[in-house]
This record gives sequence, C-alpha cells and structure tokens, in this order.
Amino acid sequence: MANDFTGRIWKITAPGASGYNANVKIKGGNWSGMSAGGQTFQIIDEAGRTYTFYSTAANVAIPIYELGWLSGPVTFAGTFTGEVDLFLGTK
Repeated sequence: MANDFTGRIWKITAPGASGYNANVKIKGGNWSGMSAGGQTFQIIDEAGRTYTFYSTAANVAIPIYELGWLSGPVTFAGTFTGEVDLFLGTK
C-alpha cells in the first residue's frame, strides 16, 4: 500500500517525502503492524528537527506523541514496516 497524505490522517507505509510543502501540525499518531522489534521510524522536517521512534517487538503498537508544528515538507525515514497513522491538527 502506498503512502496516503489525503485527509486529516496520514497513512505512512514507506520512507519518503510527504510532498506537502506547507507547515503541518502533528497532534499524535500510532505505529502498528511492524514485523519485528528494533525497527525505527523517523520524522524529519525542513528545519532539521528529527523525531525517532523505536519498535520493541512485532505487532506492539507504538504511540506517536504530539509534535506540534513542523516545517514542511516533512520526510519519513527509518527501517520501519507496518503502518504509521499521523493525526493532523488545524489550530
């Protein structure tokens, strides 16, 4: 399944750029369906801020805490599998 950046919930399944050039507010999220522990998921914004999340075991959901406003475009990196759902804020 390809990354989906439509709507207020972004679904990320592969590394790459969001293609969304404006600033974006991340209210939180969830990473689930990973195949093993020891994987990483990174969010990197245009200002160079990097947030890294680590999987502990297969299929153990990892919450993504509120990150606030990020400078776009936002890029996703790491060795992750599964799906990361990011909830976007409006204010």
